[in-house]
Parts: sequence; C-alpha cells; structure tokens
Amino acid sequence: MEAQPRGAWLEESSLAGLTNPVAIQEQLLRLNRAVNDDPALAIGSSKELIESTAKVVLIERGHVVDDRADLPALVKEAQHALGLHPSSVTPGPDGTDAIKKILGGVSSIAIGVAELRNRGYGTGHGPAGARTGLSERHAHLAVNAAVTWCQLMLDTLKDPAAPWRNS
Repeated sequence: MEAQPRGAWLEESSLAGLTNPVAIQEQLLRLNRAVNDDPALAIGSSKELIESTAKVVLIERGHVVDDRADLPALVKEAQHALGLHPSSVTPGPDGTDAIKKILGGVSSIAIGVAELRNRGYGTGHGPAGARTGLSERHAHLAVNAAVTWCQLMLDTLKDPAAPWRNS
C-alpha cells in the first residue's frame, strides 16, 4: 500500500481474514490519493468505503446483500448483523447507555457522509455547475468519519468476544 497521509486509516490487520477485502482496499487507495488534492473525490469515495464495508460485513455474516439498498439501510443492516445497532445491543459493556449513544452517533456519521456526497459535494452524481466551498478539511472530515465507522465494523467482525457471536 502507498504511503498514507496524515489522518486515520484502517489498520491492515482489520482486513486480514476477510473473504474478499478488495473493494475496501480499492476505496482506501483512492482515498489515499484524493484526500489532499480532490475533496469531491474524497467525499464520494468515503461514501463508497462505507457502502463497501457494509456489504462485506453482511456477506461475511452470511446475509444476502440487496444491491438496490440505499446506504442508510445498509448501515442499519450491517450494524444489526454485528449486534452494534443501538436497539440491538446485548447486556454488558456494549449495552451501556454510553455505548448506545456512540453507536447511534457512528450510524449518523456514516449516513451524514452519504448525505454530503448526495448533496453534490462528492463525486458520484454529475453536478450542474462547479462544486464550491470544498477544501482539504472537508475531505479529511469525510474520510475520517468513514474510517471511524468502517474500523468499528471490521474490528467487531473479527472480535472473538463481539456481541454478534453471543446471539
């Protein structure tokens, strides 16, 4: 993998053991190239990273992925599949009010990245005019938000004591 710019990036160990991590790796490489020079591409690719991660998690858990599902539905389904949706957490540390708030927050973060992209600030939809107001800080915000959600999902998928293993 290329040298990574400053900021949060998925740990390589989080991808180890996945049946097919290629889609996630592809998005990470694209983000690595775009984050400092192409905010619109970084925002669009951040949404794609979340989408790819959600699909990989669902496939790894044996779920059928609906290719027509929108990102909020995929985020919710993936979090449920891992016992990480605030409404489905189990007793213990993952069931505390604090963890439930954080889980709700990371869900909102993932959906917020998709909304930013859908409102014309990211690639994936052709704009009618020039994208304005984007800077490197917006790219870093979107990338780091996406990575936070993805890292949680992949770490939980690998964790032998994760909530989904007890259900």
